[in-house]
Amino acid sequence: MYCPIDKKNISLSFLFLMYLKSQNQYYKQFFNDVDVSLQQFPILLRLVNQDYVYQKDISRDLHIDNALLTRNLRKLEDNGYIMRTEDNENRRQNKITLTEKGSKLAQQVRDEGIKREEDIIKNSKYSREELVDLLLELVEKSNEYNEKGICEV
Repeated sequence: MYCPIDKKNISLSFLFLMYLKSQNQYYKQFFNDVDVSLQQFPILLRLVNQDYVYQKDISRDLHIDNALLTRNLRKLEDNGYIMRTEDNENRRQNKITLTEKGSKLAQQVRDEGIKREEDIIKNSKYSREELVDLLLELVEKSNEYNEKGICEV
């Protein structure tokens, strides 16, 4: 889909949203055959290559309120993708770990997503690593801006 864009009048947020929608269309094919929603997948990705992650850290890192995260974790647990265990040192915290089933799915979709990204940018002057660095910097700066307050008048 070609969309003529006036570069002077477009926001980065809108462009990110357009890219995200395109990416989500691609990912939906993976979730047709599994009982994981597109909204639950970032949780699985956050757990890849980790022994465990605290529930509060997932909530913070993914900007998901705790009630919504708890519902999504319950569904993922019921479907065998994660395990929640109480932390022995602080019983109010839950450790979240991927099961073998969850790890396999998360790695498969992550790898396919990276392959897609590399195919998209293969003829670009930017490497995937450069774009990842740039986007991480933008996310960090955006979060810092939000912490200062949206309007300091």
